[in-house]
Amino acid sequence: MRKGILLCCHGSRSNEGIRDTNKLLRILKKTNKNYTVKIGYLEIKKPTIKNQLEFFLKKKFNNLLIVPGMIFSGNHVTKDIPKIINASKKKFKKLPKIKFTPPLIKSKNFFDIVQNNLMKNLKKIKNKKKTKIIIVASNTVNTYAKSQINFLAKKIVKKNKLNSYKTLLITLNKDNIKKILNKSLSNYKTLILPIFLFRGNLLENLKSVLKSNMKANQNNFILSNHINNYKKVVSLMNDMIKK
Repeated sequence: MRKGILLCCHGSRSNEGIRDTNKLLRILKKTNKNYTVKIGYLEIKKPTIKNQLEFFLKKKFNNLLIVPGMIFSGNHVTKDIPKIINASKKKFKKLPKIKFTPPLIKSKNFFDIVQNNLMKNLKKIKNKKKTKIIIVASNTVNTYAKSQINFLAKKIVKKNKLNSYKTLLITLNKDNIKKILNKSLSNYKTLILPIFLFRGNLLENLKSVLKSNMKANQNNFILSNHINNYKKVVSLMNDMIKK
């Protein structure tokens, strides 16, 4: 029986971001040696999801798992990737059994990765009750994804007994990032937590704005790492693959 995994990522112009996706791919391959594992991108980077999907369909695999390398249930997960899959399926008479795994937020253990990411910086803070957190994620119009981001923020605040939270959905517009952060940073100690799976221009712009425009507030905020423990991320993916 021929079994395949197609890891679906967004794509990036950032060399660091591509290195991150390749690292995730290597670990996924290493832990799924009974599968043929490939990666496809929605845009910018090749190979595309469409091309990789047609590889599996032409080779007549028996089972194919579509694994989104994404955190939330945004339009890429709920609309764009399924649209590509459905269009390609029409070209072939014999199809494998295709299964979609959910995004990482659906894993019951995803919060543990987020929490572990925060712990190092939380230890630096003396008064958590006077600390707020800004959850930074990629901008989305998907209301379900927005609710997932908001729920995650509330859970972090409750777990760590922080003062309050704000969600910041960013685009590549640095001026907008600066404007929103200027309103959000205050006398309270602020943790800034980027909920990104890979490095890229969004994260770099966030760092750039913080570095160049927030010098007056340097003592009031701490920037945490993005979600970069790919061994644990793949472990979550594998748990969902096995279901």
